[in-house]
Amino acid sequence: MKIEDINLCDLSQFEQGCPEEVFRTLRREAPVWFHPGNAQAPDGEGFWVISKLADAKAVLKNHQVFSSETGYGARTGGGTTLADMSTDMAPGVVLSMMDPPKHDDIRALVGQGFFPRTLALLEQQMQQLCHDILDQLPACGEVDFLHAIAAELPLQVICTMANIPREDWHRVKEWADAAIAFAAHEPGVDTAPLVEKLTEMGMYAFNLIQQIRQQAPDDSVMSKVVHAEIPGEGGQPRKLDDLEVIRFFNLLMTGGSETTRNAIAYGYYMLLTHPEQYRVLESDPEKYIDDAIEEILRWTTPVHFNRRTAGQDFEFQGRLIRRGEKVVPWYTSANRDETVFENAYEFNIFRQKNPHIAFGHGIHHCLGAALARMELRTIFLALVEHLRGKRVEPVGEIRFIRSNRHQGVADMRIRISDNNGA
Repeated sequence: MKIEDINLCDLSQFEQGCPEEVFRTLRREAPVWFHPGNAQAPDGEGFWVISKLADAKAVLKNHQVFSSETGYGARTGGGTTLADMSTDMAPGVVLSMMDPPKHDDIRALVGQGFFPRTLALLEQQMQQLCHDILDQLPACGEVDFLHAIAAELPLQVICTMANIPREDWHRVKEWADAAIAFAAHEPGVDTAPLVEKLTEMGMYAFNLIQQIRQQAPDDSVMSKVVHAEIPGEGGQPRKLDDLEVIRFFNLLMTGGSETTRNAIAYGYYMLLTHPEQYRVLESDPEKYIDDAIEEILRWTTPVHFNRRTAGQDFEFQGRLIRRGEKVVPWYTSANRDETVFENAYEFNIFRQKNPHIAFGHGIHHCLGAALARMELRTIFLALVEHLRGKRVEPVGEIRFIRSNRHQGVADMRIRISDNNGA
């Protein structure tokens, strides 16, 4: 493959997951490369592609130069997607698209809901949710693993943490699906139905917020966010306004359910297509599960990238990045870096050195990383035990959504049978 043939805005390349040849070429020949603008690029604008692990970490860690908002005023819009988002929608409003000091204040506030002691209280409930989900599996037959299993646990956990009534859980799934589809939509696609779903989610969040404001504070994530205070103008304490809390609710529901379900579905597919590793895991789950989870995270990397915007002219690895230019560390590429990961293109649950960035790096390291690891650990241990003695195999190849933003699974099915083939 030639550098000049690379077009990361051609979404068809991502229908098979990470376009490995593309990133292998970039890491080898141009690890810091300016991707020219084209008709498929958002705004028709070019952007910097950061493809190696050390470089990606350097950009993600240097928030003083590489902004998650607008490049400290370098652009009128910004955010972490390739397309600029307006500042009244996301940059500076959504936690993942904030710069300090506001980011630090709000992260400290909402992070209370993800403290280890808080998650420890959730673990037993998570295990019960998991077993209830798996008890719905047939003894034998074909199963839509993505929707029946992978989507359910993270959805139910995040709804439980937010104190959302059980009868509304199915609505949250529809909204999260719409948010991911909207973020991944191609130019010319009618997004009106998706916008309608997102508006519905916003209205639900608004009504929920008003209810919580009238209630005494409790330990739920949403209660902590609604009732707590952060430093405001002149150092005076203030509560988050409705829009800020709505944006947090949207991020919590989508980030807390969609990305983990993709790791579960793709991760289980990889275990099933590597039966020798599955058998070892099955032989002693507690011994191998933690390393297996890290390899699943490295391999599945649910988010392809998170963009930054240069807040000043900056020389990086011999290239001059101009103020206001889009700078894009690609997590999926960094997690295949041959100079860091031995046999980087092999799925290996026994891998010892595994410094992946599936959860990002720096001040925006995923707030829910510990929760996601707990969910993955819980569901894979339960799957191994629940299906012990059964023959489990994928039905066809896994399919992915057309998106260069999320490594989202579109379809993953399994067939369960007795070991005698029944």
